[in-house]
Amino acid sequence: MAIDLSRFHDSFFTESLQGLDATETELLALENDGPTSERLNAIFRGVHSIKGGSGSLGFSAIADFTHHVEGALDRLRMGTLSADSETLDCLLDCVDYSRSLVLAARDGKPVDADRAQDLLGELDSLTNTESTAQASAQQPVKLPVAKYHIHFEPSADFFRSGNDPLRLLQLLDELGEMNAKVDVSRLLAESFDAESCYLAWNIELSTSASRSEIDEIFSWVQGDCKLTIEALAPPETPQVAEERARVDSERLAEDRRRRLDRRVAARRSGEGDLLGELRAESLQVSRDKVDDLINLVGELVITRTMLKQSVGSLGEESAARLEATLAQLERNTRDLQESVMAIRMLPVSHAFGRFGRLVRDVSQHLGKLVQLEISGEHSELDKMVIEKLVDPLTHLVRNALDHGIEPPEARRSAGKPETATLKLHAEHRGGHIEILVSDDGRGIDLARVEEKAREMGLLGEAEVINPERLRECIFEPGFSTAAEVNDLSGRGVGLDVVRKNILALSGTIKVESSPGLGTAFLIRLPLTLAIIDGMTVTVGADTYIVPMACIIECLRPDPRALKSVAGRGVLLEVRGEYLPLLKLGDLTGVADAAPFESGLLLVLEADGHPVVLLVDALLGQDQIVIKSLENNYRKIPHIAGATILGEGNVVLILDVGALARGASLKNSKFDAARVTLSSKQGA
Repeated sequence: MAIDLSRFHDSFFTESLQGLDATETELLALENDGPTSERLNAIFRGVHSIKGGSGSLGFSAIADFTHHVEGALDRLRMGTLSADSETLDCLLDCVDYSRSLVLAARDGKPVDADRAQDLLGELDSLTNTESTAQASAQQPVKLPVAKYHIHFEPSADFFRSGNDPLRLLQLLDELGEMNAKVDVSRLLAESFDAESCYLAWNIELSTSASRSEIDEIFSWVQGDCKLTIEALAPPETPQVAEERARVDSERLAEDRRRRLDRRVAARRSGEGDLLGELRAESLQVSRDKVDDLINLVGELVITRTMLKQSVGSLGEESAARLEATLAQLERNTRDLQESVMAIRMLPVSHAFGRFGRLVRDVSQHLGKLVQLEISGEHSELDKMVIEKLVDPLTHLVRNALDHGIEPPEARRSAGKPETATLKLHAEHRGGHIEILVSDDGRGIDLARVEEKAREMGLLGEAEVINPERLRECIFEPGFSTAAEVNDLSGRGVGLDVVRKNILALSGTIKVESSPGLGTAFLIRLPLTLAIIDGMTVTVGADTYIVPMACIIECLRPDPRALKSVAGRGVLLEVRGEYLPLLKLGDLTGVADAAPFESGLLLVLEADGHPVVLLVDALLGQDQIVIKSLENNYRKIPHIAGATILGEGNVVLILDVGALARGASLKNSKFDAARVTLSSKQGA
């Protein structure tokens, strides 16, 4: 029975994608920081490993392409190919195409073979141009190059004769460029003998060595193997090689411009592939098993809550013993929960690491000089959140490059460095992570924003306008102040999508900007979407959950703090500030909700919007497992999901962000009301 190599495929795909990411990072570092032997060797090893693995597993398209890339990288590390901008452009394109080959093999999809030929042609142009330039300076003797196909099949007793097939392959490799594919068809599990040789090799060799030199390598093993050597192409004369290497400079410049345009377009169309690659990245165990484990921990949390609520029905002595046991169970459950959730936590670098290439390509396309600074990339976040964070971050980075950062001449005129700075920063704050995307560009033109907002009817005639209100307008659907629409932005479909995606992650996004100094977007997200701490509240006979992260404080109602504003609803004074008051009974249609005086007030904040929520009573705080309603039923306004309480009943979780935004939109002129009320109070 032959060994099933398909069981190694998933590991190969994962390791190859990780290796290509690392190679891309090293190439960008090579451009920014210069070459070092360690860096050049790391780049070469990354591609070499993919070539070897793909050849062993039968992925010939990957092996063939990476073999050619490996040849160029070998020249790079040996110093016979310059690490200039054009070379790095081509090598980065080759990394992109290698990634698409791996993804296509993983997903069983076709690949663009013409693209491979284009890239290999570019590689040949670069390497041959470099060789021609060196030949002009040093005048070496250029020998003709011939190509050979070699089939090398050692006998079963090859090892017993003291021979080493790998040594023969190394000697062949020293003669020129070699691409060897291993044949394991003779390897049978039921008759495996550790001292026997079951492998064979099919080898493509390009060399200036003579046929006799190749024969000499195998001369000692002629009787101990099957060997065929075929010449594939006639030797290339020095004159032909020199003519083939002559490249017109204008054509090279035009080719580079087209490559740059293709790269920018590819980055746009390939963002889904990048996200798919991120989703495919495996953990130490399969993702399904991790998700199952997390679901089981969630059920354990629910069971613990049910036991806790059953204590009241027991006798005093039994209840005391059970409470002590439950306390220990709660500690163990939390420890288990934290350990399980840690399995699915990944550093934010899995999202941040992709933007070095994006910034490089887009800034070149726009003719801008931009330096990307990344910090806090080791902060960890739930893998599910990272997956959904890539797209919003991509929008923000593109926006900064296209709209925020000025061209070099404009920055020079403004007294700024020609090279702009774009920053990505992440840090933990409590149970949340904050991600900052900032630039030192021109900032947001609030006058232009106000003009556009009034054109779109986003601002009322009598509305008091402040900078915060204007900055919120840029998140409205269809809003754009761009004078021109290009392939990067200007269509007004960016920031509203960003906010929608962030809100779907139970997060918030704020923007700050200073004219001439730059713009900063602050994203705040929960570390995980699976289990949170919640406060159980009631209204009438119904029960709801309010996320603890949104609760600022709890107050007793004071009718004297109420202020009615004509056409705007009711405001409540809280520590000198007037906040919109929402009644949970009105929102949910509960007719028997308690009156204002006998209820409780929760001061909540989400997405930068404070609001006061009136409830009947608080039942207590506990951990809850969030279950999606949208996946199993449909989206419900003001509801973030559902959970199961100890009694086994399903309880809805309030979407505080939606409540706060709704109150803010409904009362968009509260600022004027607050000013009026505050001035009256001061008088």
